[in-house]
Order: sequence, then C-alpha cells, then structure tokens
Amino acid sequence: MARPLRNPNEGLYHVTARASDTRLLFDTDASRNKFLDRLAATFATLEIGLVTWTLMGTHYHLVTDSPGAALSSALQRLHSWYSRLHNKARGRSAHLFRAHFFSRQIDSDLDLLGVCRYVARNPVEASLVRNPLDWPWSSARTSAGLERPRIPLDEEPLRAALGGGQDWRARYRDYVERAENASQPG
Repeated sequence: MARPLRNPNEGLYHVTARASDTRLLFDTDASRNKFLDRLAATFATLEIGLVTWTLMGTHYHLVTDSPGAALSSALQRLHSWYSRLHNKARGRSAHLFRAHFFSRQIDSDLDLLGVCRYVARNPVEASLVRNPLDWPWSSARTSAGLERPRIPLDEEPLRAALGGGQDWRARYRDYVERAENASQPG
C-alpha cells in the first residue's frame, strides 16, 4: 500500500509580519501582553506549535511548527483581532499590518538554528539591547533556561537541533550570545 501523501504545508516555518507603514505594532507593554495572550490562544486552538518568538516595535518574528494550512488561518484571525484592538485604542481605522506576512519553510536543523539565532538577535541588531537575553519581549530567555515561558512553547525542535541532552539550553545560550555570525552552535 502506498504511503499517504504528506501535506507540503506541514513543517517548521519562520514567520514575520510588519506594520503597514511607520506605525508601531507594539507601543506599550499592555499591547504586547495582549498580543501574546491571543497568539497563544489562537495557536492552541489550531494546534500550531510555537518554537520561538520575538516582538519588536514595528514587526514580530515567530518560528512555528504548523500542521498545514492552519498557519494562514491563525495569522488572519490574530491580525484581524489585534488590528481592531489597536486601532480602537488609538482612534484609527487604517490597515495596521502589511497585506501579507512573510513565511519560509525551515528545511534542516542547521537552518532552524540559524533562524532561531536570527530571531533572538533581532533586538541586538536593532540596537535595542547589547545581549539578546536582555530583550524582555522574546522567548530567548526561556529557551536559555533563564525564565519560565510567558506562553506555551514547543521546544522539542530546538532541543533536538542542539543535540538534546540536559545541557541543550546552555548550548543555545552560548550560540545566541555570540556576536559573530556563526553558522553552527559550538
């Protein structure tokens, strides 16, 4: 008997979405917390795993473990809800998000590590902090074992990519703290 066809949309994805213009998506801690709460609820409902995340002012990054086409539905729900909330609080009505989010399927453990490092270091590259583990609006501190998760994470893909074991969090921490653009943890 032939093996069932695999859904080509399943897998790990790097996702980012940006504000439609120079507006800030997240301008208060309260708005960030509300976004994270809804992100967690939406992903739980649609059974999408969240590997890592970072919220910036004008955009956000996620690494997801998506069970297929649910990712587009989840982001449409999340963006619609957050846009209404954001615009109502600020007396605005214009589009908040750009028309399309970016997503790219992650094709290997090395790719996953590079993307997770990029996501964690985004605040450093934006000169918001000197160390990626100092940015409070990221899951990097959780992955490094420095704090409990704010929202549920599916850490298994990252743990496995780092070779597993009890010290995978230390390897992650060393990998994201390195300033040079390394391709592998080491």
